[in-house]
Amino acid sequence: MTLRRQLKRIVPASLHPRLGALRRRVLAHPLRVESERRRLLEDPALPARHAALLREVSTRIHADDGMYAGDGADYFRVGLSCVDSIDEVLRAAGPTEVGRVLDLPSGYGRELRFLVRRFPAARFTACDIQSGAVNFCAEAFDAAPVTSQPDLDSVSFTNHFDLIWCGSLVTHLDAGATRALFRLFAGHLSKRGLMIFTTHGDLVAETIADETSFYDITRADAEMMQSSYRATGQGYSDYPRSLGYFDFHPEERGYGVSLTSPAWVREQVREIGGLREVYFRARGWHDHQDVFAFQKED
Repeated sequence: MTLRRQLKRIVPASLHPRLGALRRRVLAHPLRVESERRRLLEDPALPARHAALLREVSTRIHADDGMYAGDGADYFRVGLSCVDSIDEVLRAAGPTEVGRVLDLPSGYGRELRFLVRRFPAARFTACDIQSGAVNFCAEAFDAAPVTSQPDLDSVSFTNHFDLIWCGSLVTHLDAGATRALFRLFAGHLSKRGLMIFTTHGDLVAETIADETSFYDITRADAEMMQSSYRATGQGYSDYPRSLGYFDFHPEERGYGVSLTSPAWVREQVREIGGLREVYFRARGWHDHQDVFAFQKED
């Protein structure tokens, strides 16, 4: 159990919101974040292309950004790995004009802050189920804000996109919601547009039942997911409500941890039709999640 959770058991529940907000403000203080960036820039192992992009990127982090836990090096490396994945996809797909970009789920801009620098001429849409997150992305990164919905079949956009980046959402959806997400993306791709998304594959399937893992589900649920993954190529478990993941999610079910095999993913996309696979890399995003890319056929 982490120190944070131990403290939550000791401190009166009435004080949790105030202490949590104070902790987040301290971690996201601009001077602290800037020092984290400088520390990463001083790493001799940082590739030159990463250093050049990192020097330009905004270090403005919202206090409610749950992806930032005080480790700036890890936070920024995830964004840099996103750019690496997209660049690899673009090389694999061939000439592709990137004029409109969708980041879903955008969160508070962990990857978006890098994408706006990588594609400075593009127009961006930030979409997330948290309205505060998309409003921040609109203000901080000049992205068009769209608030998502638990029912992804009810979400739509006024634009079609040349590039859709979806980092770590399939990893939290059950089979039905994942299919709805793929339909949403396929229906909003421009001609030869690319949808890029990440999944939990074999790496997570092998480790998720380890009690030292950080996936926040019970061992019994993890073992159930592993069994389903081996049998069908897909496994899913809701997060426990006690963890607070549903504070921003109005439904009691439908958000947790998923496992999806490459074969299962490819079958779902094949059923939609009109898309061809142009890229796959196991553990391609930050040496953790698998990366897929499909392109709209002419």
